[in-house]
Amino acid sequence: MLPPIVPPNEQQRLRALHNLGVLDTETEERLDRLTRVAKAHYKVPIALVSQFDANRQWFKSRQGLDVTETPRDISFCGHAILADEVFNIPDALEDSRFTDNPLVTGEPHVRFYAGIPLTIRKGVNIGTLCIIDREPRNFSGSDFDVLCDLATCVTREILYTELTKGIDSRSGQETWLQAVLDTVADGIIAIDHQGIIEAYNPAAVKIFGFEASEVIGQNVKMLMPDPDRSAHDG
Repeated sequence: MLPPIVPPNEQQRLRALHNLGVLDTETEERLDRLTRVAKAHYKVPIALVSQFDANRQWFKSRQGLDVTETPRDISFCGHAILADEVFNIPDALEDSRFTDNPLVTGEPHVRFYAGIPLTIRKGVNIGTLCIIDREPRNFSGSDFDVLCDLATCVTREILYTELTKGIDSRSGQETWLQAVLDTVADGIIAIDHQGIIEAYNPAAVKIFGFEASEVIGQNVKMLMPDPDRSAHDG
């Protein structure tokens, strides 16, 4: 068995993961819905959303598996987070890295595996979306595409919902909010009830061309084209 290596940016990855505050939280329908879709689409017995701290993989959403976590050093997903694309094992018993893995020789008797990283920014993979079968199988080009699309949906659900929780929280709100703003790939602008910009993330800099120092404290209408700018009353 070949244990997964530790990514070179492990400390950065762990900080990003813990800043999201998702580890060891309750299961949520918004993610269970996506793993159910994956399980049904691929007709597999197991579909998982996993996240990795230092020594374990923990399942935020799971279909067809009773355990909530497994050791990181025997995980298939530990290999998957090292990649930038789908990590696919058509038959674990034919792959020397996994033939004697306890997840192959024992429950859940993994034979086929396909997993893709959940990437919150370039090179920072907090976990995976994966599907597992107890029989070997092939994976086609369209299969890869659908799994990639589902992983994008999972990542956005995690980021946006945790962002909302952070905004609603009064405890450590500013620190937590900024950590999420800095990791999300989409442009986000937060304004107060008068339209004054309070937060402006790095992705928004690329979209609008203004640095945060130029817009925070200004009315959001400065980012709007006419006639919307003139019609906005702040």
